[in-house]
Amino acid sequence: MTSPTFPFAVRLIGFSPEEETLFDENFAVRQGRGYGYFRLVEDNLQDPDLYIANGRQLKALVTLADLRPSGVRPAMLVGAPDVMLPYPVVGHPIRWEQLFGTLDDLVEKRADALSRLEASDIVTVPERRRRDRIDLDLTDPAEYEKMRARVPEKGAVLVVDKAPALRDYLSDLLARQKVRVLWVSDEAEAVEICKRESVAVVMINTSTPGVDPYRLCWAIKEKDSPVRVAVVFLVSKPFVYDLQQARYVGADGFLNKPLASHHLVTVLKKFLPFAR
Repeated sequence: MTSPTFPFAVRLIGFSPEEETLFDENFAVRQGRGYGYFRLVEDNLQDPDLYIANGRQLKALVTLADLRPSGVRPAMLVGAPDVMLPYPVVGHPIRWEQLFGTLDDLVEKRADALSRLEASDIVTVPERRRRDRIDLDLTDPAEYEKMRARVPEKGAVLVVDKAPALRDYLSDLLARQKVRVLWVSDEAEAVEICKRESVAVVMINTSTPGVDPYRLCWAIKEKDSPVRVAVVFLVSKPFVYDLQQARYVGADGFLNKPLASHHLVTVLKKFLPFAR
């Protein structure tokens, strides 16, 4: 087995914070020994390479089915479910060597699936299906209104950064879809453009001098607006994404820098359905 130069991103589904911490600790211990793995935290918009779901929790299994795992984005279960499902299962309590052995096997099969798809010129990673229904446990009226709000027709992408390099890159990336990409370097101009222009997505580089991303997000997210503007943080060290504060101001999530083009494309497709 040839160890790659980067760890694989894992999305956990249906685990408690304490269990997530155990995964983090064991992933950290595993680094440097074979394939490496890391957990995507809740608001990280990066697509995972693999899913691990709690097989003993019905809600986790429903969520996993909705995400549609595949050969290029496989899944495994921790704990045997009450029904037969087409995913490998490891026991609970977790035996970590068994879990890593199963993950490594999925990574090998994933590489084979990707090779076959690339050889046949098929798009390698299928687009995640957008939900067309409300989750059964959705109880927050604010979240319901957020889902009902419409995306601006032909809305632009606004980049808030100290330099226009990302704007230029996104302009090339979205040229075929004819999506406008705008750029500003300060908060006041960003808010003004969102009032004046039809903006669908705002991408804020959290290291931009003089810009408080939380304050800017709060200003952009007009309350009771029928139009939904997505706000994505572009995060690099030493900035620490505060989940509670981000939720309070209405942020839609974040991506870690440096940015991979396929992660950018996935996020833009999620928030720009007309550009798919």
